[in-house]
Amino acid sequence: MIRFNSRNSYFKTPFGAIEQDSDLTFRILVSRRVCALKVSIVFEGERAFKLPLSFSGSQGIYEEYSITMKIPNIGLYFYRFEIENTNNDTIYIGKGYSGNAEISPIAPWWKLTVYNNSFKAANTFAGKNIYQIFPDRFCYVGKINTEKHNNIKPWGMLPNHIREEDGTLDTSDFFGGNLKGIQSKLEYLKELGIGIIYLNPIFEAASNHRYDTGDYEKIDTLLGNEDDFTELCAEAEKYGIRIILDGVFSHTGIDSKYFNQYGNYDNLGAYQSQESEYSSWYKFVDWPNEYDCWWGVKILPETREDEPSYLSYITGENGIARKWLRAGASGWRLDVADELPDVFIEKFREAVKAENEEAVIIGEVWENAADKISYDQRRRYLHGNQLDSVMNYVFRNAVISFMQDGDSEKIKNSVLEICEDYPAPVLHSLMNFLGTHDTERIKNILGSECEVCLAYALLAFLPGLPTIYYGDEVGMEGGKDPLNRQCFPWNEGEKEITSFFKKINNIRLELSCLKNGSFEPIITEKDLFGFCRSSDEEKCLFLINISKEPKLIPELFVGKTDLFHGNTINKNSYINGKNFIIVKY
Repeated sequence: MIRFNSRNSYFKTPFGAIEQDSDLTFRILVSRRVCALKVSIVFEGERAFKLPLSFSGSQGIYEEYSITMKIPNIGLYFYRFEIENTNNDTIYIGKGYSGNAEISPIAPWWKLTVYNNSFKAANTFAGKNIYQIFPDRFCYVGKINTEKHNNIKPWGMLPNHIREEDGTLDTSDFFGGNLKGIQSKLEYLKELGIGIIYLNPIFEAASNHRYDTGDYEKIDTLLGNEDDFTELCAEAEKYGIRIILDGVFSHTGIDSKYFNQYGNYDNLGAYQSQESEYSSWYKFVDWPNEYDCWWGVKILPETREDEPSYLSYITGENGIARKWLRAGASGWRLDVADELPDVFIEKFREAVKAENEEAVIIGEVWENAADKISYDQRRRYLHGNQLDSVMNYVFRNAVISFMQDGDSEKIKNSVLEICEDYPAPVLHSLMNFLGTHDTERIKNILGSECEVCLAYALLAFLPGLPTIYYGDEVGMEGGKDPLNRQCFPWNEGEKEITSFFKKINNIRLELSCLKNGSFEPIITEKDLFGFCRSSDEEKCLFLINISKEPKLIPELFVGKTDLFHGNTINKNSYINGKNFIIVKY
């Protein structure tokens, strides 16, 4: 009786999120049996308003109603249709399966993200592959500096992983990975097809993970110093590689110049005196021993991110955000973005973009970032004045789920939801990954290197930037942290899986349609998933078969050369089990 699909360009143009003040057209087909008198579209969210649609023609038993409009205010909107008929009834039309219309007063509303028309993607990051490094465990070169850390284990031993009864873990063990070590592997990373390195925290801290920042102004002495960092960034740029830093601003460590519980710093910390210049940065309940801390972890006192002096320290003219961009960094990943207030993220963006318009800001968000609610507040990450991109846990979960259950309809809808909800500048700079320092190793989840390769191939051709968590490309294993943070096994030589990662990444770099091309699913069968990525210049088709049995390749692939395997696809060709193909138009 009612036909509308938010993902079909006939019914909604353009697809997905829109720029503010741009043309937006809706069409809906209503059966004559409905006896419609008035058809309206209703919006809620950032603004609430209701607009009538105009009759614009007939199609068989259907009457077409349409409207072309503009929305001037950025924000997240929710919309549905309402029809008043000759019986004085009101019919409510909301979102059903796969974006189709559903007649129901309780059906979900469609979402529409309207973003700032000045929001642009960082061109220097377009189409590149990312590599995440946990600095203490990647590589070391030279003499290990034990000035502040003397619990250095031999490379390759297991990290401390036995937790106390209360769940705490001794994180004072180090292996000595340093910036010089990373620099020594730049050629390796270039051959792997990497264009961006994301570093877990590198600033002075007491723990090996360094999320308990001691001093934002200093590189941890075990890693090197500021000159080493600047040199690393300069050398990386020669290889076409940019460096992104981890910004941990929702909390510091208790062993820091700011809190200074142990008195290891010369200045007066907030724990030592209420007269400290840092006292207002923390949320004391009963000074000095009762204070808000991150997820109840006492060594991580929470900061007041919107407190003026703290905000100035991080985002001011000579603040931390700009200092490390000046030193050579090309962007920031914001740890636990959900716990940073809007004012902080907006000021952080202003500082970063003032220093380097091409620098990127990626937020740690584990859910759909377009409609995320944290602490009872709807977040505004993707409207063009906060984040450039987010860590894409949604795609990770979708890929892993598909590898385990073969439900191609489910992964299709997961990917399309993000494509529909996210602004184009965000979509094409998403940090896509199969694992991070916060998750089990992907090999532990999927069970074999073959499965890891298949999953990465699929991830690599979805919208966004594929990310390798250091060591996944050599088949490293590891459960929950810290066992997912073991030392890179450099003495084992190149493996077949490494050659695979190199090949797939370098094929990606040759395909311009992957930088900002559209995503269109074309095959959704059990265990078989195919899609097209297309831009004005070129198209590529990707098809994956995760079953053990060969499957007939659709005709649209016929006559094309598989870019990965090198063979020409003929009529009645089959794709082998546990395999994939890539062709270019």
